[in-house]
Amino acid sequence: MKNIFKILTLSLVAIIATSCDRDTGDYPYLDRDIIVGFSGASGSLLVEDGASNIVSATVGASTLVSSDATFSVTVDDSSTAVLGVDYTFADGQDGTLVSGNITSTIDIVADFENSTEEGKTVVLNLSSNDPSLVVSEAFSQYTITLIKYCPINADFTGSYTLSTTATGIFGSAVFLNGTVTIEMGADPTDRVMTVSPYPEFGAFTPIDFAFSLVCGNVIVPTGQVTGVGCGGTTTIGPADTNGIYDSNDDSSFTIVISDDEANNCGPTYEAAFLLNKN
Repeated sequence: MKNIFKILTLSLVAIIATSCDRDTGDYPYLDRDIIVGFSGASGSLLVEDGASNIVSATVGASTLVSSDATFSVTVDDSSTAVLGVDYTFADGQDGTLVSGNITSTIDIVADFENSTEEGKTVVLNLSSNDPSLVVSEAFSQYTITLIKYCPINADFTGSYTLSTTATGIFGSAVFLNGTVTIEMGADPTDRVMTVSPYPEFGAFTPIDFAFSLVCGNVIVPTGQVTGVGCGGTTTIGPADTNGIYDSNDDSSFTIVISDDEANNCGPTYEAAFLLNKN
């Protein structure tokens, strides 16, 4: 948040400095315009059953406002979440920078039943309703990702034994069978483990394979590069079906992937693994 205020303040100073070299009678608004923009470019919300599921998009100004000033947000067509179905605006799409303040928010309420494990986006565009507010083009858009979330009551970290239950390209194991260490990822649902790809074809550099535990489903992100392939590296991504886990029991779970998403080595294969805790 500090960075946006620094940038916006520098922009405002530049405007004021420029006005010193001009006839202020020709530019009557140069000394009173306040630059506003979103604080950052994106944010996310883990949408939980029974929770309030409110997420805020913060709008900041380059200086304190001396009187109430209003702004609005519109929903960009690139959004994948649907207004009135996946989310609503808590207090409408208009916001107010109250006199003596430097920030305000637009609040969104997400719907758990319509949320998805993969996530849906709400892309907001900022506009001013007041002649004293100038929207910074660089900070005029904000993306909120709504992700379905169920509490995970077991760790799902530590030492596990990986066993291949369905093979990938050329009928081979995608990952080296044996002991792996699972660690927490960036978000509470994310997990990462270091694995050696395609052990039957050689000793290749291990990769960090990521997956997420979401409401009983093991979700695999797309585009995970193996560094090995047929003229180009294969990538690993989600399959038509997901692996499964029990939130209360981390003794074992399954992972299902699409091996070679781009068909570099032939058709894509649906590979699968069983993870048993050691």
